Amino acid sequence: MSPPKVLIIGAGISGLTLAQLLRKQGIPFEIFERDANPSARGTGYALGLYDLEATFAGDLLPSDLPPFQTACHLVPLPLPSQLVLYLPDGKIAKVQDTPETPCLRVVRRKLREVLSTNVEIQWGKRAVDVAVLESDPDRGVVVVTFNDGTKARGDVLVAADGTFSAVRPHVLGRPNKQVLRRFPAAVTSGAGIKLRGKEFERQLELGHSAALFSGPEKRFNFFVGLNGVNKVLVEEDEEEGPGGGKKEVLEGEYYWIMTEFDTGVMDDEAHWTKTASKKEKLERARRNVRDLARKEFGVVVEKSEVDDISEGWSALWDAFIEEVPPVDRVVLIGDAAHPMTPLGGDGAVLAIRDSIALSKVLAKSDTADMETMQAQLDEVQKEILKRGLESIKISRGISTEGLGEKRKPRAWGYELSYIDQVEPLPIKLT
Repeated sequence: MSPPKVLIIGAGISGLTLAQLLRKQGIPFEIFERDANPSARGTGYALGLYDLEATFAGDLLPSDLPPFQTACHLVPLPLPSQLVLYLPDGKIAKVQDTPETPCLRVVRRKLREVLSTNVEIQWGKRAVDVAVLESDPDRGVVVVTFNDGTKARGDVLVAADGTFSAVRPHVLGRPNKQVLRRFPAAVTSGAGIKLRGKEFERQLELGHSAALFSGPEKRFNFFVGLNGVNKVLVEEDEEEGPGGGKKEVLEGEYYWIMTEFDTGVMDDEAHWTKTASKKEKLERARRNVRDLARKEFGVVVEKSEVDDISEGWSALWDAFIEEVPPVDRVVLIGDAAHPMTPLGGDGAVLAIRDSIALSKVLAKSDTADMETMQAQLDEVQKEILKRGLESIKISRGISTEGLGEKRKPRAWGYELSYIDQVEPLPIKLT
């Protein structure tokens, strides 16, 4: 057999997972990333992964890959990944890492480092044009042109370049602005908020990994997520006296997302999300959290500063892509195929499963029989789109129908279990 050479556009979770799968199988590939270097973009928010053992069953990954657990955002705390939902009717539901519901919350940056192991990423490469040369129909070549004028040639092109994919318009024949739908919600978010001591312990108690609160009358959802635990040196307590020195303590770094349901955000160019300053957005978020059932729910917002307000997260996008026209040698995976809001917690796992499904097709593909290979690529593309649509509909339902009202709450691939109250934190940080 003559395996295809694969060009991967995008070194995010789906692109890097595919690269590792192909590396394991000895299939030639190149991977390109539009960012100039690994630190060019913000760290991003944590990701929920679930049922990894079953997902990667069959020794799919290279043996030199560090365990995914090394990217867990709770390290070094001996706590299981856990999401807790505080529902409008006062009920509480949760899911956490157990043998029955295996799940892992990871730091996005650390997961990318794990998946980059022994993979050569070509940085600063933004795709601007895609073409398939057909001088020899049976041995045609896909050609990608990048922003710096360079080109890459291969047998198959995989678009793993995210929600605002540069390759998707080539596949669909429509620009992204005609495909993506802005979700009918106003979004305010903050990041980099540090908690220590009793405040950190209490936030961990509310949800080891994350907590989601519903505002009165479903006006908004408020999500708080842990993005990592750091060891920091602080001054000794004042009662120790002069020269007490420093001590090492654990500090949690948090982010939050406030989602207010508002159809006006979709078309109104004068909407407050487009015109408000960071200070005004923070003040609005503080007013909202003061309406939550308990004051402690809004601690991360109350402790936020103006500079903590994120500019990048001011809108949520998704799209219903039910099918793609026949396009030789090009496949969409991850958010390029099924952009969705983060509310269902499925995006990262779907990206991984897309990569696995595609790698299995590529492993049995032969460039000497392009007709068969193309038919298999078309089938896996249909599978990827179908799976994505199901998750997008669930995510939309969580937002528009409310939490736990028309269906049992679901997150990280599982239905959540109702509990009477959250348990005391089994460890002490102070």
